[in-house]
Amino acid sequence: MTPINFNLETVLIVVISLITLNLLFIGFYIASVLREVKKTIRKAGDVIDEVDQTVKDGIEKVSAMEKPLQALAMTTAAFGGIIKTAGAIRNATQTIMGSNAEVVSDVKSETTPAKKPAKKPKFFKKGK
Repeated sequence: MTPINFNLETVLIVVISLITLNLLFIGFYIASVLREVKKTIRKAGDVIDEVDQTVKDGIEKVSAMEKPLQALAMTTAAFGGIIKTAGAIRNATQTIMGSNAEVVSDVKSETTPAKKPAKKPKFFKKGK
């Protein structure tokens, strides 16, 4: 075997070359990671824009339904008023005609529900 002579210059050149190659690989890796981050941020921005547009469309649809819902509420209130007026006219007519007893009984039956007698449990038997 022949002894290998290592000069200090040769060792330094080899070490510096390895460090340079290592730094180049690390640089390329960092560049590829940053490229992927950039793509991801663009996609996230597109998704956020799409969600924003969807929310705006939903708000427009809800605000467009506001007027028909208000009209429905007003119609319901009008029908309620008509029903109350008809009931008042009926009561007044019955009072004028002299059948006041029927009015009271009708009003009472409409406002209070009929009570059913409570049933006794089966284990209570008569005579035992």
